[in-house]
Amino acid sequence: MRKITADIIFPVAAPPVKEGVIVVNEEGKVLRLGQRAGHDPASLEIHQGVIVPGFVNTHCHLELSHMKGRVDTGTGLLPFLQKVVKFRDIPMEEILDAISRADQEMFENGIVAVGDISNKLDTRERKESSPIRYYTFVEMFDFLQNEGAQKTFTMYKDV
Repeated sequence: MRKITADIIFPVAAPPVKEGVIVVNEEGKVLRLGQRAGHDPASLEIHQGVIVPGFVNTHCHLELSHMKGRVDTGTGLLPFLQKVVKFRDIPMEEILDAISRADQEMFENGIVAVGDISNKLDTRERKESSPIRYYTFVEMFDFLQNEGAQKTFTMYKDV
């Protein structure tokens, strides 16, 4: 059992606790939260700063990580999609490396869950091995052409 303490602990559904202690079992489950007073200081893992719950990235496009810093922001959907098309010929190794780096960066910044918008399988392997919990939302485009809607839907089932 671990007893972890910091200057301030921000619980999920309660006000911040100054000099609080989180008691955690071997599986990492939080058993209780209380004050530092009353605990043997030798039994505590003492950290400066704050402890917060894991962060959730609610809107991510992990498969486009290789475009980071290469595309202007705030240009609107159509100019953005035109840029995406221009980056289709990037070597797969570069794309997969960018996906891995982005996943690692999110984890190192405290992100524990991600809502990822995707329309390809490029991120699947990384998501399966990542400590982050991913929820994949399939993004489909058919540009309002009804005759192709079923074909498009069928194509995206594997994603």
